Amino acid sequence: MRLDDLINGIDALDMSDLYPDMEVGFITCDSRQVGPGAVFVAIPGTQGDGHDYIEQALANGATLIVQKRPLKPGGVGSFLRVEDPRLVYAKLCARIHGNPSRKLRVIGVTGTNGKTSTTLIARHLLNKAGFRAAALGTLGLYRPGSEQPENRGLTTPDPAQLQSIMASLVEEGVTHLVMEVSSHALVQHRVTGVDFTGAVFTNVSQDHFDYHETLDAYIEAKASLFMHHLVVSGGYAVLNTDDPVGKDYAQRFAGICVKYGEEQSNNLVLMEVVNSVAGLSWEMVLKNGVWPATRDPKVNHAKVKSPLVGRYNVYNCAAAVGIALLEGLSIGQVEEGLATFANVPGRLERVENEKGINVFVDYAHTPDALENVLHALREVRREGSKIITVVGCGGDRDKLKRPLMGNVAQRLSDELVVTSDNPRSEDPSQIIDDIFTGMNPEADGVSREADRAEAIRHAISLAGQGDIVLIAGKGHEDYQILADRTIDFSDAETARAILNQG
Repeated sequence: MRLDDLINGIDALDMSDLYPDMEVGFITCDSRQVGPGAVFVAIPGTQGDGHDYIEQALANGATLIVQKRPLKPGGVGSFLRVEDPRLVYAKLCARIHGNPSRKLRVIGVTGTNGKTSTTLIARHLLNKAGFRAAALGTLGLYRPGSEQPENRGLTTPDPAQLQSIMASLVEEGVTHLVMEVSSHALVQHRVTGVDFTGAVFTNVSQDHFDYHETLDAYIEAKASLFMHHLVVSGGYAVLNTDDPVGKDYAQRFAGICVKYGEEQSNNLVLMEVVNSVAGLSWEMVLKNGVWPATRDPKVNHAKVKSPLVGRYNVYNCAAAVGIALLEGLSIGQVEEGLATFANVPGRLERVENEKGINVFVDYAHTPDALENVLHALREVRREGSKIITVVGCGGDRDKLKRPLMGNVAQRLSDELVVTSDNPRSEDPSQIIDDIFTGMNPEADGVSREADRAEAIRHAISLAGQGDIVLIAGKGHEDYQILADRTIDFSDAETARAILNQG
């Protein structure tokens, strides 16, 4: 792409020595990736500043430097000074790849909990109906026809990677991309340049206060997906209005809006929920004419069965249903699709064994998510059985939720083992101490074990036939981040090995 085509319309504060006819091959904010034909965008970050690597980028052959700092007189190279390098970076990444989101139907999913489940359920429904749908999020990229994810990393990738992924999906003939959109991604402009067909809000609870500092800031970060991105693209919203934040979004959003939940005023009403160890059943009623004209208006009721466990999964399914119906599926197709969606990796994932112990691994790492999971397990446990929970909190992350996690785990479990969960640079013992501040340390059935594998071993040793062991916090993750290294570690594989011993 010619440089003048790439930067056309970008608001520049200053520029020097630009060569409009020069060809640009790619955009990067990592000076180590720079080569001839590259545009290097110097982004100020929390742990480093791209401006400190401009000389390295020039030495590596950068065609253009985009920066915020004032330009140096007589500097060697081509420079573009802008107010917000992150914003410009995202726009340039979209342009260099031909704005691929305009050739896809992209649906963003945001919220504290349920994003991964909602994206994968929606992808499944769309593919069952004959579309070619992909999903992108915490577990990585799921292309159509594959159940093995790739590109696992951030919940919402860097703009260069995100736009590259979307361009590859367009080349493959993909019709839909359902993607998780984190609050960090919205604040950092990772999804600027994405034309969203629609967006979903699942719920809000305490998370990422280490970054956003206040609940209001966190809520407004997520609101920008609807109040800014959807307004620009003219897309639709699917909102959980049983959550007060979702109700507020619905009042503020002026476009097409599906409201789902148990309240009768919603467009997608959930009723008669039954949660068992064998799965879920519930009824759905469609109301109030927001649905596509192609849908049969006489068919507005469904009785749904799903192999998923946990009442909260009814809401994840409902969010996916809202997407599916607005994308043209019939309610019959939705019923059939939900009945055949088996599980989400690391979300109440059962660890099979011959000892009769119900062992589940779950990603629950917020107080709300942990409470939802434990309530779900309490609903399905048989009379007289125990719930034994393994719980920890990550290091270098929101410390305010640690006592809340401990309180929820102790209140809803019969036995509790507090342990380590990606301690990073912090002392695991201090993290455990923080968790204990929300608990009664003198109560029966509470123990601590900093070694996560030993904590899982101890929890399983406490369980008898019919009991439930919940290993919470890491879910699908196959690593443990320590102060000086990252090691291979899977909760499911660790539990499986322990259960198969002896």
